[in-house]
Order: sequence, then structure tokens, then C-alpha cells
Amino acid sequence: MADQSNQWLKQAQTYQAELLKRLEALIAIPSVYDAQTANVDQPLGAGVSEALSYLENMARQDGFKVRRTAKNMVTVISFGPQDATQTVGVLVHTDVVPGGSDWTITQPFEPKIVDGRLYGRGTHDMKSDLMASYFAIKQLRDNQFQPKRRIELIIGSDEESNWRDMDNYLVDNPEPTVSFSPDGAFPVVPGEMGFLTLSIDFTANNQGPWTLTKFDAGNRDNVVPGRAEALIHLPQDQTQIMLRAYEDYLANHPDLSGEATTSDDDQTLHLLLNGVAAHGAYPQLGQNAGTYLANFLSSYPFEGQAQAFLQFIGQQNHQSPYADKLGLRFQNDIMGDLVMNVGQMHFTDKKPSEVHINFRYPEGITKVAMMTQVQRHLRGLQAKVYLHHNFISHPHLVDLDDEIVTTLEQVYADQTNTKPSYNISNGGSYARLFNRSVAFGGQFPDVEMTSHQADEYVVIDNISRAQAIFAESLARLSDHLD
Repeated sequence: MADQSNQWLKQAQTYQAELLKRLEALIAIPSVYDAQTANVDQPLGAGVSEALSYLENMARQDGFKVRRTAKNMVTVISFGPQDATQTVGVLVHTDVVPGGSDWTITQPFEPKIVDGRLYGRGTHDMKSDLMASYFAIKQLRDNQFQPKRRIELIIGSDEESNWRDMDNYLVDNPEPTVSFSPDGAFPVVPGEMGFLTLSIDFTANNQGPWTLTKFDAGNRDNVVPGRAEALIHLPQDQTQIMLRAYEDYLANHPDLSGEATTSDDDQTLHLLLNGVAAHGAYPQLGQNAGTYLANFLSSYPFEGQAQAFLQFIGQQNHQSPYADKLGLRFQNDIMGDLVMNVGQMHFTDKKPSEVHINFRYPEGITKVAMMTQVQRHLRGLQAKVYLHHNFISHPHLVDLDDEIVTTLEQVYADQTNTKPSYNISNGGSYARLFNRSVAFGGQFPDVEMTSHQADEYVVIDNISRAQAIFAESLARLSDHLD
């Protein structure tokens, strides 16, 4: 089996130059949700639509069947008998989170290869694995493989936002017989945490001489904010004292950086803090710029809702990725720990303001418990806690004896000379929406996770490795009928 598996990799490697050329073109498209350019033809904005069109044109030129569905939000590329009643789905997405700042190797949408790594927004999440999946199908077709089940590459475009693409896909299309999403990790991931986002809404205000005029951190619930800003007005004799204290605070936290500037009257201070962005599914890997900045400010005598806001995020939710400070520490023996990310923090004096907290949770804890504990810890923050309905999903677990689990376990074990095994994920892939669906790749064990971060990258050689694994998996899954 080792020799046979090695042939899958050797074949995949012959496509590397062509794959990289196409992948770089795809990464250069800023496929970020944009409400300003959204319309019926491009419901998620111009960049997302451009990425789907690019992939459609590529597939048509290669001779594949292509169709657009789900109110123009999903593209399906198919290979195999068009009249087949059974299908193998590969669930991917072409949208990405915003490019962000603090990149040092290149700009987010200017892909660049350095030392065997391809840098750019979406390289890790998940344009490289999308392209590896496509070339896996192309590899089968080019080698005259004849699948019994139709293989469908199902390309969504709203995974990083509200999943409207797959909601509409499931209205217009049947589920695949079996499917996997290469938007996770190797080996196979038959279980994913449930997730929900709580929106904490309040009207901002200040009292006394210390004024928090504005505070902003984060723009996506599933990203650990890497940047936070605050605009404050303070007594004149306090400005230089705070400036020195801020320098000391940053010096005592070497993972952080920032700067402070004052106005001409020396009473208005603008603070910028840079933390470490990370995927919201793994908040322990980041340094939340918003909670750090609030933590610094919470020691000062702000009053009213400003003080309560800073205490809530800077004390109750600071450095607490497992929600210990909210009394929500919870672990399931099979699925693992609940984790929490404070993804958005917005305060504007005398305006409606909000905090978004995203939870990834295992079986055994309820959304009522999470809402109740958050409400209990608001203290002086006069807020209402709502379920953000676009971010609610129950824990997902596929029978470990299902062919989609056992086949992918075995393929990965064969190609990596390891024992069959599986993982549970904190992440949320499209797999959780389908009954017989799992996450599978393309994150290899012991490889740095850089999705949603500045200087996001993928190891180029790993793309061919993933392609080989996907190709053999699709061959096995599509070679028989139930």
C-alpha cells in the first residue's frame, strides 16, 4: 500500500507548477464579503463573485460541468455520471476574512513565495485546499478514472460570515450521499464543536471628567482581534501620567505593541494597541488586542457605562479563552473544552454599542447556561444579551463506523504511514450541515496554524501532499454504490 500511495503523491507533484499559478491568481482576488457592492447577481459583493467566476471559467476550460446555484452564492463543479443518484461532495469556500494590517512579508492580496511558503490572505483558510481538491479531481479525470458516484466540488462563498450560501444550497439541492470538507485538519474530523455568538447590546455613556469617546476592536466574531483603538478625554494633569503608564504596560507585555498620540489641547488621547490575531476557534493561540486595551483602561476612574464596559471586557473576559471568569469552564471527555472568543467590542459615547462573544462548545452544555452566565457577569453594564442567530450550530458527530470516517482514516494512515485515528475540532466547517459529512485536511499535524492572521501562509509542498490524499480518498469513496 505504501508504494501505491507514493504513486498518488508522485502524480500530484506533477501538477504543482500549474496549481500554484492558478492559486496565486485566486489569492489575488480580495474575496471578502462586501455589502456595498452586493446585489442580486453578486449577493456577497464584487470580490466574492469575481472569485467564483474565476473558478467557473477555470473548470469550464478544463472540460468540467459547472453550475451556479443557491441564489448565485454557490458554484458546483462535477465529474462523473451526471445521472448518478449517489454523490461524493467536497465542501469548500472561496471567501476570506478581511486582509487586516501588520503584514510583514507581503500585502494580503499580493501572494508571494518565500522559503517554500506561499503567503497571502486565504492561503491557509482555505484557497490552497480548495485548489488541492480541484486538482485532485482533475488528477482522477486525467488518469481516466471512472467514478460510479458523481463527484461534486461544492464551492461556497459565505463561510466566513453568515453561511447564507449553504442555507440556500440545502433548499435548492439534495445532500451528497457522503462528503468531506478540507477546511479542518488531518486526520479525519468526525466531530465539531457547537458554536454560538452572543451579542451584548447597550447604550454607551460617560459620567465625570474621564470620557471614553470611542473604543473599537474586531470586525469578525470568529477572529481574535489583532488591533484595538480608543479615543479618550481626560483631565489635563493626567495626560502625561497615562502616557507613561501605557508605555510601561506595553513594555510589560512583550507580545503587544502600540502607540499613543495626544491632541493640541493635551486632553484628548488616542491609544492604539496591536495584539496577535488568530482564528476564533482557537483563541488561546492569540492575544486579544481589545481585552488588553480594556484591561489597561479599566484601572482608571471612568464612570457610567464606560466603566462597566471596560470592566466587563477588560476584567471579566480578559485572558480567559476557556471562559473561567464567566464560570463557564466545561469539558467533555470525547469532544474536549469549551472555548470563548471576544470577537467584537464597539463603544461610541451616547450611541448604541455592542460586544460579541463567540463560544465553541461540546455536548453537555446548553446555550441557556451560556447566556445566563454572561448575563450574571454584566454587573453594572446595562445591556441585553441576544443570540446572534447567524451563529448557532449544535455539536456535530458522525458515526465512527460510517464509511466516510473509516475510508478517510485509512487513506490518511496509508499515505502517512500512521495508524488510523480521528480528531474533534473547535472549528466550524460546512461538514456540520450534512448528516454524513466530516472535516478532512488540509492542516497537517505539527504545522503552524496561520488562518485569519497577518502573514498567513501555507507550506507549498503540503499542497501536493493534500492533493494526493484527496485524490485517493475520492477514488475510494466514488468507486462503489450503496
